[in-house]
Amino acid sequence: MTREAAKEILSAFRSVEQDGADPAFLEALEVQSRDPEVKKWFEEQNEIDRMLREKLTQISPPEQLHFQILGRIRRERARVLPPAWLALAAVLVIGGLGLIYSLGSFGPNRFREFRRDALAMVSVQPAPKLDMKTPYLSEAKRFLQEHQAPIAQSLPPALKSMSTAGCSAFFWQEHPASLTCFKLPNGQLLHLVVIDQAAIGNGKIPASFQSEQGWHMMFQQKDGLLLMWASQAPMEKLKQMLVET
Repeated sequence: MTREAAKEILSAFRSVEQDGADPAFLEALEVQSRDPEVKKWFEEQNEIDRMLREKLTQISPPEQLHFQILGRIRRERARVLPPAWLALAAVLVIGGLGLIYSLGSFGPNRFREFRRDALAMVSVQPAPKLDMKTPYLSEAKRFLQEHQAPIAQSLPPALKSMSTAGCSAFFWQEHPASLTCFKLPNGQLLHLVVIDQAAIGNGKIPASFQSEQGWHMMFQQKDGLLLMWASQAPMEKLKQMLVET
């Protein structure tokens, strides 16, 4: 094997664990072990790869980026079939960030995926990104209706006169969804995420309150919709607001 051929093969080498048993790589590795020039080149390439990996691990994509990309694709499809390069670019971006989701799966983890993604969205600090900021629930509902996002038709009495921080309309795995944020008297937020029940499939929905990493949550199924309530307010306060007597 020539020096240049060895370099070409080694440029695709990943690790001993992944490629160490491949005959082509073994031969190229043998060349670099006895050729000082190839050895020096290979060490420099490995160092460059290490630096790139370090830089990539420092990239922190916005929490809602996958929602925004999938939502944009959905809106474009509603008007006209997007160019092949645009669809491909969207897939590559999502894949590169590790945010591709299975769009056709309705397995037992469907609810857990939604719960995880919704909780990540509302956990953005200092507050989730909102499409519309308004203190009025009526304005938030009107915005969501105009954007064809699902809305909870009935709310607990304690929330009907409560101010909001605003709302967002987005897509979760190509299913329209909405986020409405209520302002609690103590300054904390109560988040309501709504999505069509069909988007979750037949996954088991917990009937009781849940807590995770400082968040308290409750899930409801109403009028064909799944409602997820989430807040960092004390659990007892959340129960007082959401449990209708």
